[in-house]
Amino acid sequence: MAVLPALFAAAPAWAQELVITLRAPDSDNDLRNHYARDAVQLALDKTGASDGPYRLQLSPRMNKRRALVEAAARTAPNFLIVTGPDAGRAAGLAPVLFPIHLGANRYRVCFVHAGRQAAVRAARSREAVARLRHVQGHDWPDVAVLRANGFNVAEVNVYESMFDLVAVGRADLFCRNVLEVGAELLAHRGMKDLALDDSLLLAYDLPQYLYTHPGNHQAIERVGRGLRLAFADGSLQALLRRHLQPWLPQLKLPQRRLIALTAPSGAVVEMNDKPFQIDLLRKP
Repeated sequence: MAVLPALFAAAPAWAQELVITLRAPDSDNDLRNHYARDAVQLALDKTGASDGPYRLQLSPRMNKRRALVEAAARTAPNFLIVTGPDAGRAAGLAPVLFPIHLGANRYRVCFVHAGRQAAVRAARSREAVARLRHVQGHDWPDVAVLRANGFNVAEVNVYESMFDLVAVGRADLFCRNVLEVGAELLAHRGMKDLALDDSLLLAYDLPQYLYTHPGNHQAIERVGRGLRLAFADGSLQALLRRHLQPWLPQLKLPQRRLIALTAPSGAVVEMNDKPFQIDLLRKP
């Protein structure tokens, strides 16, 4: 067999397109993950000169539980999913070791049934807030944190149903991290009796990372390196604040009643996130 001349040799690894798959939104109103998608794109752009071209694509629509199964089965190239360490490791996935939300997701504000706003304002202690009727997604990591702190929490399978339950008064509060709530306010504006609580700020550590099949070495290394480069030059912090900026004046985080919750014991710890956390309670 003739040996191909060097001109026709296989393209070097840096010149080959890296395909990254991200999970599609849960619904047409689901705008929660725009920041994460932009952060992954920023990381890939930061490494473009050294690592070559890339292409981002969305998966078919599926819930997170199914997405974890699909990522473990490698049904799509380099399927990256934002989730917590317990869920990611239980699915047999490996993390991109960088806290993609920079700790901003530790702050929670809540959707409230309009008729229950006065009761929420009057709940001054953690115990009083815990007695209110909370709703969260089935198997969401928030559930374990809230229940470990004595909260009354109902679990729901369908994302949109949680807004409906609050709007009709079957739940008092649906608490969301500050990166999610702005897009959700926009998507559900005009829903009768669904309001944003103006008094409460929950805080608890709930680190999340990008997880993927452990065999996706190139994607893990490149995205992690790109996120660290973006953090080092400040562009990742700027991206996060751009996503938050339209909503931070309305949320008025420093003026809210802060209730800190403790994480349940035995949770998986991937890394020390503290050096990468930004403080949203003070001006940058």
